[in-house]
Amino acid sequence: MMLLNKENIDNLNQKNNQAYYVPSPLFDSRVYVNVRVEVKWAYVAVLNVMLKEALYDKERLAYVKDDSPTLVETLKKLANKRVDQEKIAGYLDELEDLNLVERQGRNIYLYNLED
Repeated sequence: MMLLNKENIDNLNQKNNQAYYVPSPLFDSRVYVNVRVEVKWAYVAVLNVMLKEALYDKERLAYVKDDSPTLVETLKKLANKRVDQEKIAGYLDELEDLNLVERQGRNIYLYNLED
């Protein structure tokens, strides 16, 4: 799997006409069947924040900051539960263990599930 880049973000934004973009492999693929729903929603939250507020590094890879207030608010709405930075950090740890995200310092990079 490749990390999302500017071209991927642009393509997803063109394709998305919903309030939130949810990559179907995350919920439909057998690969992720044992992943907790909260962790899946954390991936979706990071992706949707990235679609709206992506930052780009020198290689044009898209990322978001792990302390983004928008990330907390998006996950609260998606998961319909109380969320704070500590919970998000735990979800990100799980996503990293699953090789769905990569963290470099405070930057969160996502792997593209649509490949």
